[in-house]
Amino acid sequence: MAMKNRFVTLLVLAATILLTACAQPESAVTPPIAATTATQVAVVAVEELVVEGDGESAESEPTPAPATPEPTATTDVQSVTEPTPTLAPVVEPIEVTYFTPAQQEGPYYTVDKPADRDNDLVELAGATGVPAGTILEFGGTVYDATGMPLEGLVIEIWQTDDSGAYLHPRDPATDNRDRNFQFYGEATTDAAGRYDFRTIVPGEYEPRPVHIHVKIKADGAELLTTQFYFEGDPALLITVTDGVDANGNPILVGERDVILQQELPAYYPDGLQ
Repeated sequence: MAMKNRFVTLLVLAATILLTACAQPESAVTPPIAATTATQVAVVAVEELVVEGDGESAESEPTPAPATPEPTATTDVQSVTEPTPTLAPVVEPIEVTYFTPAQQEGPYYTVDKPADRDNDLVELAGATGVPAGTILEFGGTVYDATGMPLEGLVIEIWQTDDSGAYLHPRDPATDNRDRNFQFYGEATTDAAGRYDFRTIVPGEYEPRPVHIHVKIKADGAELLTTQFYFEGDPALLITVTDGVDANGNPILVGERDVILQQELPAYYPDGLQ
């Protein structure tokens, strides 16, 4: 009902404006365009209140002003990451069931050691190809006489190429050696006493079975020189009887863990006992 009253009021107001404009004296006649404009404004004002379809008028509710976001206080917080402490690996002694026997060094210990003397004998710096033969990867752990793993020991190996030639001036086959092979390598035991090598299966030369020479050093001092042999080698079965080689030296076959007869401190290489 209130809406209808407002509609009538506005209609009367528009008519009044129109009559007033027409009743003014000639000296102050409002230009027709101005009167027409006033009438149009009044009519438009009325039409805006009419709701299409049912003739009911609708009040326009005020649109709420957008809320102004409250300022957010920012604080520069510097992220601090605590360093994770590096824990030393836990090493425990093993039960000692054997000592690695010493073996002869010669006759062809590498005297002219290559500049590339890492633990990968297959990839030689400056080589134009890859060495012939079957690639062999092996590793082990070095222990002292109490069974404690030893860190920081240098393991040297040297051997023949696939054809049985050494890198040594006294070997008559050395001039024909595989120049893509490294022949000699070194590794250092880690905190758990581990070492690893990548090489090839050595070639045979009479009258020896297939073998890899090994030398273990601590701060340059030699602790042990021995040899690694291969299970299933026919020549080894002929020359070794009851764990003793042809010269009467004890021999281990297929064993890559080394147990020294020396008792070294667990905090090696700070010192030797």
